Amino acid sequence: MSIKHRLRSKRNEELVGLAQAGLKEALDLLVERYYPMVYKICSKYYAPWAEFEDMVQSALVGLIKAVYYYQPDKSGFTSFAWRSVESELKSFLTFLNRKKNRLLTDAVSVDLLASSEDSEETGYSFEDRARSTARDALAEVIIEQVKEFLNELEINILQMWLDGFSYEEIQSALNVNFKKVDNTVQKVKRIVREKIDPLLLGSFFREG
Repeated sequence: MSIKHRLRSKRNEELVGLAQAGLKEALDLLVERYYPMVYKICSKYYAPWAEFEDMVQSALVGLIKAVYYYQPDKSGFTSFAWRSVESELKSFLTFLNRKKNRLLTDAVSVDLLASSEDSEETGYSFEDRARSTARDALAEVIIEQVKEFLNELEINILQMWLDGFSYEEIQSALNVNFKKVDNTVQKVKRIVREKIDPLLLGSFFREG
């Protein structure tokens, strides 16, 4: 009898505890059980500018975050997971609604460092391309400054994240847990807010 089959009799909160302890089969089973809920939430927030499958993948990130951040003394897991999925999905749709421009927000999010506008877009002028090139160069300078505050593993996580890999792909490739990936991303954002030269960030904004 497989591990996953033996786990099927366990309550969701028990599975969460096992997943937090590192049992992959428990996480897989939770994803399987909560997939209909994820699908339902995505259907509720359907947006014409978003690929539904991309919405589902984003929502699943919210579900996995819920598994690792859940505290049983705070609430039931289902309601906690619903809020986490909904929050992740709303963030994703907001991101898409801004035409996938990864901008530094008031919290100075570094998401924007991972991508730039498509230079082949119709009507994309020489001035637009020059601005984008300057912005990309500034982004590279910011990234290099951020790396000075990271260890080797964190740098690898950051680089994969900037290259567009999902949290799950990063944890699999680098053999780290989901929390480590998310903590590194949050650390990078704090570094940008607190350590990077404000003049450099101001130049980045002006290029945007």
